[in-house]
Amino acid sequence: MKNILIILFTALVFIPAFAENELSEQKFMQANKLYAKSQFEEALKIYEEIIADNYVSADLFFNTANSYYRTDKLGLAIYYYEKARMYEPNNEDVNYNLELAKLEVKDLLPEVPKIFPVRIFMQVSFWKSYSFWGLASLLFFSIVLVFVWLFITSGKMRTKKISILLSIFFFFFSVLAFIFMQYNLSMLNAHDEAIVIEHESVAKSSPEDTANDLFQVYEGYKVNIENESGTWFEISLPDGKKAWLKKDVLKIL
Repeated sequence: MKNILIILFTALVFIPAFAENELSEQKFMQANKLYAKSQFEEALKIYEEIIADNYVSADLFFNTANSYYRTDKLGLAIYYYEKARMYEPNNEDVNYNLELAKLEVKDLLPEVPKIFPVRIFMQVSFWKSYSFWGLASLLFFSIVLVFVWLFITSGKMRTKKISILLSIFFFFFSVLAFIFMQYNLSMLNAHDEAIVIEHESVAKSSPEDTANDLFQVYEGYKVNIENESGTWFEISLPDGKKAWLKKDVLKIL
């Protein structure tokens, strides 16, 4: 009876996720076929539909970016290249196409690179989605409970020693997977970076249309979000400049 309950619990947890992912994969393949036929607008409709369903994949973001690039929407192309790079920081195709797209951005300011340990942590963390790491953490912790139960119930000292060692081993990976899940979620929900998607916009000294003009920002710029007020965001550039932009000028990463 206990085994049946375990099987039912596993099915309830895993089967819906697998079914949803399979449907998204089918849509993704359909969009890819349209892209291969140079039907970029039609492919984009499906890519965006998949994204709206919260399906996360570096390949999905990469193909979406390529489609926007082919339709001369540079800001949106860079936005999705950046999204793809979040999940696969060392993907050569993503980085190459992103840098290629940036060459078309007017007066682009250089970014401050992240330090090596941070890049490695991001790469490992975004190797899989937060849902994968959450399930992995739960699975590892379930294994920990099994070994703790063996430690408590076993009368053999050798079994107790092995059980406690394995419980510590799997507990470590459970915590690590949990950290990766939390980091993924924090990055996805941070909303502190954005891409300029309008061709050209004027940054203001305050969140008002009548405020003084400070400088121009161009499609494809990556900015940090510092504050917000009504329909305005206070942004900062890599060179330290700060100003206010209308929210509809930006797409939040």
